[in-house]
Amino acid sequence: MKTVMQAAILIGGKGTRLGNAVAETPKPLLEVCGRPFVEHVMCNLRRFGFTDFLLLAGYRAEVVKERYGPDCSFARTLGANIQVVVEPQPLGTAGALQCAAGYLHDEFLLLNGDSIFDFNYLDLCRGSCANEPDNWLARVALLPVQEADRYGFVELDGAVISAFREKPDTPQSGLINSGVYWLKSAVLEHIGSTPCSLEQDVFPRLIEQSGLIGRSYRGYFIDIGIPQDLERARKELTNKLRRPAAFLDRDGTLNYDEGYTHRIDQFRWVEGAKEAIKALNDAGFNVFVVTNQAGIARGYYEPEQVTVLHTWMQEQLAMCGAHIDDIRFCPHHPEGTVAPLAVACDCRKPGTAMLEDLITQWQPQLEHSFMLGDAEKDAAAGRAVGITGLQVPTGGILQAVTERLQAYARSTPATD
Repeated sequence: MKTVMQAAILIGGKGTRLGNAVAETPKPLLEVCGRPFVEHVMCNLRRFGFTDFLLLAGYRAEVVKERYGPDCSFARTLGANIQVVVEPQPLGTAGALQCAAGYLHDEFLLLNGDSIFDFNYLDLCRGSCANEPDNWLARVALLPVQEADRYGFVELDGAVISAFREKPDTPQSGLINSGVYWLKSAVLEHIGSTPCSLEQDVFPRLIEQSGLIGRSYRGYFIDIGIPQDLERARKELTNKLRRPAAFLDRDGTLNYDEGYTHRIDQFRWVEGAKEAIKALNDAGFNVFVVTNQAGIARGYYEPEQVTVLHTWMQEQLAMCGAHIDDIRFCPHHPEGTVAPLAVACDCRKPGTAMLEDLITQWQPQLEHSFMLGDAEKDAAAGRAVGITGLQVPTGGILQAVTERLQAYARSTPATD
């Protein structure tokens, strides 16, 4: 059974530092780049397979319920379920979470609706590290910053958070709490009387039990809590969330080509393929798969079987903290036996229609994007749309991705 990924998003605060801007609208629903800011948050999470969203509302909850109630058009467009849970009075971050107890999964993501941290969420959610205790109840995504004075700092003892330090008097560098957490529902047992703050009341209790884990990530971060950062988000968010993309062939590149692979029992990952995809996720690349599937036109299998296989691939990747953003497959072949599909088309590589469709939908940074495949037709398709196209031997995907990411790192400044 496919795992449903859940994210609870805190949108109940008043945002008083924004003054009149929030007189009628909760801060996370303020317009940024053509849509409410919280929708950028949900769209970003949808990339990683999150399909169940709880909006934990408080201030001006009626505005939230009107926009994201039943028959929400944004939910349909996103392909996700959105529910609004309203705290009856200000109860703090932990209190808001407690109000949603009946909706929460055994493990879930919790984050603020007024900030975006663009990193590989699945790395926080999946897997465990050798130096992490088994009794953890919360993992915190930490962000390394330079000369910050708006945030308190986090101290680590190995993988375990040992302390939270107060905001420094002068700007310093260090790790800060990004406000993104992967939680076990048992954390609710540590919430006492309300109002109650997760950060100030619950997390210190977890620290005493070595139950709070910290994982550090780099990526674009912005919090719209003050007027200057709200305006900055309105100017830059769209471009900041545009990523370079890796277009990857499937058969012979990600899996061994056994000839018309279309069932799970036929599929064998190439060594290093899953690691290569995760490395791309960690580096902030979109990952797309573009694959010719002539077996459909030849009548060997149905498109639905390909979709089932691709869903299984995503589940396999999620277990190691990786994902594919989008997949396109071409069902045509001019020598096919299924009449409607026995055509020469623009999507079958070296045709470019699959790549062009992904470029139109996702708007990646083409100057740093590339196409990798085991055949020259794959590389040619990439070059035809203006990106680097490389032919790599079966088994060479991890080395090729590593080299491309090293070249990318040399050509772009690090993001703090």
